[in-house]
Amino acid sequence: MKGGEAERVKTIQDVARELGVSTSTVSRSISGKGRIGKDTRERVMRYINENGYYPNAAAQSLAQSKTNNIGLILPEVDTLVDMPFFHSCMYAVEEMAQANDYDILVVITSGKDTRPLERLINNRKVDGMVLTRTYEDDCFVPLLKESRIPFVTIGQVKGGEAVQVDSDNTGACMELTSVLLSKKVGRIAYLGGNMEQMVNQCRYEGYLGAYGQLGKKPDGKLVYRNLNSKTMIEKAVEELLEKKAECMLCQDDFICDEVLHLLAEKGVNIPEDVKVASCHYSRILDNYPITVTSLKFDIMQLGRTACKILLDMIDGKEVPEKTLLDYEVILKESTK
Repeated sequence: MKGGEAERVKTIQDVARELGVSTSTVSRSISGKGRIGKDTRERVMRYINENGYYPNAAAQSLAQSKTNNIGLILPEVDTLVDMPFFHSCMYAVEEMAQANDYDILVVITSGKDTRPLERLINNRKVDGMVLTRTYEDDCFVPLLKESRIPFVTIGQVKGGEAVQVDSDNTGACMELTSVLLSKKVGRIAYLGGNMEQMVNQCRYEGYLGAYGQLGKKPDGKLVYRNLNSKTMIEKAVEELLEKKAECMLCQDDFICDEVLHLLAEKGVNIPEDVKVASCHYSRILDNYPITVTSLKFDIMQLGRTACKILLDMIDGKEVPEKTLLDYEVILKESTK
């Protein structure tokens, strides 16, 4: 490249486009900071030297202020069954981040303690964040908004206060409940967990929505929410058996695993005595002789999508405010 042609190469973006690499790769090559292959850095620097490109002071300052780190905010996990979801999310985010020359820093939050997140923000250690669990009264979203750092939530947020990526939990649970109702399954009980979590609210809305489409309401005596312990789940199962529930629709795989275990202990036959379904599939449901009707979500795609949208935000690109990913209804023996 010669003469006036060289003069047009004025920004990191120009160099990245010419070489077919990311802007962060060019930035790292110039600053000498961060993880980057020797061959890649030599190729970038050779191009810069050959074309007379030198970053101006403002561009160099901007390049050096970038950390090329993404923060991944995980909740404190109380049960082992929660781990597959968050492990898959973390792996997918890291996979997408590394493909774009970023690393991830994991932050474990405890309840509504925002201090670990505040330290990360105040120390300017990341260029953006992915929040992996959202709540009705969320304390992390306002903090992230105030910090003006780019962030994406995996899960829905009340009032549309954030860029959100989620599986269509409401639509999925509505479809699953509708399928059960269409099969003439009556007295469908609902067993749900912590209703402060937005994912649980969305799934419950789907259950109600299926009845609403038929102009009906579920029997309130068959609805159990905020089942936050094994003891509470056991009590609910005992009462539902007494109330002659025909189907137990479980909000997630943890609750479903407990329900299946309790029914087996009591000698209750599935699906002859009572049908069982789960609003979320995981490998834990494969541990039983009977196959379980459930909803399957692509957690890896969820993590990749959230990370890709965050990277676009960091690069100043326009992104959708809300992205809902599809699901699969898996009909098995437990609801025949």
